[in-house]
This record gives sequence, C-alpha cells and structure tokens, in this order.
Amino acid sequence: MRGARYGTWLSLVGALLLAGCGPIETDGVRVLIFDWHYTPTHLRVRPGETVWVLNLDTAPHSATSAPHPGRLVPGESDGISFDTGEFLGEERSFTIPADAVPGSMVPFYCTVHRDYEHGVGRLTVVE
Repeated sequence: MRGARYGTWLSLVGALLLAGCGPIETDGVRVLIFDWHYTPTHLRVRPGETVWVLNLDTAPHSATSAPHPGRLVPGESDGISFDTGEFLGEERSFTIPADAVPGSMVPFYCTVHRDYEHGVGRLTVVE
C-alpha cells in the first residue's frame, strides 16, 4: 500500500512539472484533483480566503458544496456554497465569505461523478 501511495505522489509531482501550469498562486488553500480524489480531503480555510482547485485528471471534475455529507446535491451548508463548475486541465477557484462562521463545516463533491467512491471532501472554517 505504501508503495502505491508514493507512486501516486511521484506521478502527481511529475504531472505538475510537465503540465506547464504557469505561475502558481501562493495565497489561499490549494486542492488537487488526481486519480479521481481530492488532495487534501479535509481543508481548513479562513473567512475570506480563496481555495484554488487544480484538476490533473483526464476527466472533467468539479468541487461543489453540499448541504449535508449524506446528500450529494449542490447546496449551502452553514451559509457557505460554492461550485467550480466542471473543468479539465486547469485551475478554478472560489472564495469563502468574509463573514463565514469559524467552526462551519461544508462537505463538497464532484457533480460529474456524484458518488463516494470517487472522493468527497470537507471544508472547515477556522479562525
């Protein structure tokens, strides 16, 4: 299992180096979509902070907020909602509202695949 994990990370680093993504934003939180999963899965984001999502897969994906971890439908959770829309081979972003309440938790998922097998995530607002 450990070897497979390292192989995945090496592939990810190689893809980033070869992708020629241009300048990488340094502000905010970064999420990669690779091998049909979000990395990291659990985000800690401050109010007003931007989340940058880069899709390195060969299929389109999205990062879309859900109202509840058990419901993979677009929606608001604790007053926070976002949707990158479907995208492939590029980076998209969204910003957490400046008045987001610390402790808020927002599940997110891919609207293209809508299943737990292909990865879901959780965003937590921190101070």
